[in-house]
Amino acid sequence: MEKSIYDQFHETAEKFPRNLCIRFENKTLNYRQFDARVRQTARKLLALGIQPKDVVSVSIPNCIEAAELFYAISFIGAISYNIHPLTPPEALKKFMDRSHSKFLFCLWNTGFKNRDYFPPEYTIVGINPYIGINYLKSSYFRAVGKSRNGLLRYHKLAKAKDKDLSPYHPDENADAIYLNTGGTNGEPKIVRISSKSINYLGSVSYQLIGGPYENIKLFAAIPLFHIFGLGMGLVTPLSFGGSTVLMLKFNTKEAIRYIKKGQTNTLLGVPAIYNALLNKRQFYGDFLKKQLIAYVGGDAISQTLLDNWNNTMKIFGSDARLYQGYGSTEGMVCMVNTRFKRSRKGSIGKPQPGETVKIMDEDGKELPLGESGEIWISGPMTMKGYLHDEEGTKKVLTEDEKGRVWLHSGDYGYMDEDGYVYFRQRLKRVVKVNGETLCPADVENSILEMPEIYSAYCYGIANERKGQVFRIAAVTRKGKDQISDEEAKRLIFAKIKSSLPPAYMPDKVIIMKELPRTPVGKINAKFFEDHPDPEEN
Repeated sequence: MEKSIYDQFHETAEKFPRNLCIRFENKTLNYRQFDARVRQTARKLLALGIQPKDVVSVSIPNCIEAAELFYAISFIGAISYNIHPLTPPEALKKFMDRSHSKFLFCLWNTGFKNRDYFPPEYTIVGINPYIGINYLKSSYFRAVGKSRNGLLRYHKLAKAKDKDLSPYHPDENADAIYLNTGGTNGEPKIVRISSKSINYLGSVSYQLIGGPYENIKLFAAIPLFHIFGLGMGLVTPLSFGGSTVLMLKFNTKEAIRYIKKGQTNTLLGVPAIYNALLNKRQFYGDFLKKQLIAYVGGDAISQTLLDNWNNTMKIFGSDARLYQGYGSTEGMVCMVNTRFKRSRKGSIGKPQPGETVKIMDEDGKELPLGESGEIWISGPMTMKGYLHDEEGTKKVLTEDEKGRVWLHSGDYGYMDEDGYVYFRQRLKRVVKVNGETLCPADVENSILEMPEIYSAYCYGIANERKGQVFRIAAVTRKGKDQISDEEAKRLIFAKIKSSLPPAYMPDKVIIMKELPRTPVGKINAKFFEDHPDPEEN
């Protein structure tokens, strides 16, 4: 028997009942209050007929309801399937069918508009996150009309009697969570995660956050349908008595307001979030000295961003240096570069306790220290596999002669003699020019050193003579000093010529108003696969 996700939270709630647990908009809940809401929600789920091992699809943004549903689903032993809230109905039904899910919790307007699309045997529950908070804030979330065709109101659901309520304790390695992969390069896969794995992430979180945990006020702008947001933004602080600040969708102005008021002291985000903060003059001030820690992950991080952030924090008296976490939906946060004597410039850190890393070549042979290849990971945070996809699972999970399971990360990097790991590139993004293996990230890092450039993405395209060549999409900084597109192109070519070998010279530079991104803030690689020359579209 293993502790469920709820069990780990409940132990913390018993220890810190009066500690702040969750902040959302102008509403706050301590651990006792939030635990009570989780139990009430569990009663609703039971009254709907949801049983242990049933798959419950949750397609709502970051809000209190999303958090309480996650823990309530664990309470009754069901499986929480977190899905992007703006998923089109066709794709949503496809995900539900693939997971054999018949229960859906979604935004009220989403359910109201699309209820007729789902078969009558599906139970659809509409949620308005602003009820009891600020009902008039956004008409998008206003409940419209009466329930129809079986669409149920979340806040009006009947509850099972107390006598029917008792926490479910899962078998070892039982499925607890389903999450979709990022889908930056194609159709998402459904990842199977056990409560044991995500609880382990919470148990080693001191490597990421440190203590005292009850003083941590973590800002979670990353969505809970992503493992970084779910694992680090919710499970980790609520496993040790800290609090989490949930934001429906990242808004730079509101984030700065939270920071100024001291409502958050620990930041968690993708690079785009930190770039957005640094790009606002309102972000700079003595209030930054209250910040304790800042963590970044989910995408490649440029040295320019790290330096800009760290210099800013130093100027205003804060020790909140930007530390890099590394992981994936399949492997969670398995490595970290922290302030606790585990930091080395350019490295993504050392493996978390219990995690092991090795670097492998294309033939599955381990490479010597210092040589680049695919990063393989093994440990308690490794996924169980892809749901109903044995072939896909076999491609990324390998069991060695000792029975140890290794995850093929799909990332290209190397390890030094002290065990520090260096991420260079997604393996799929590696470009071979005249037979030489080159990394687009090297080009991006060079370009992002330029004060005129806000963001950049480098990718490979086919070339008859060289095999592949580089192409660059970039966004210039806005403001009174903004340069023309032609001048930006000239400066980029000059920068690459002066800082990198000739093989890195791109065949074309494209200046865009913004780079296309996935819902979690990553650059959308699939867009550039489909549109290698965005200027022509």
